[in-house]
Amino acid sequence: MLGRKTFEQREVDQAKAMIAALIAGRATLAEAGADPAAVAVVDPEFFTGLTLVLDRPFVHRVRSVLGRGPGALNELELIVASIIEHERVFTVGTVLTYAVEGSFTGLVPDETIRLGAEQFERLAVGVFAELEELFVVPA
Repeated sequence: MLGRKTFEQREVDQAKAMIAALIAGRATLAEAGADPAAVAVVDPEFFTGLTLVLDRPFVHRVRSVLGRGPGALNELELIVASIIEHERVFTVGTVLTYAVEGSFTGLVPDETIRLGAEQFERLAVGVFAELEELFVVPA
């Protein structure tokens, strides 16, 4: 597939709905009396894996629209690349700019990625906002 400079609002809405459904399912399990210790073990795996689900529908976005500076979509790209290519060790190369201060997740380079619910939520909100601002063409 070629790189994409635009996405339709329905694509963003579909991804939002998918993420919301997965988070609601997790919340249902927790509210149904799942052992809190088990939830504490599973949550970092769940929310870290959910970053892959968040990224996939928009993986062909082009850098010319986004740039190389800090932002939610670039942070997501760094997280996903770190999960896939660096065994979940948060790795920042030279292509994208990243600073812990002002980031959505607060990840520190060289730490193992174990996202919590709040970190994932901040990242997802930022990702969807950037997608709608930079990639969605108003109807």
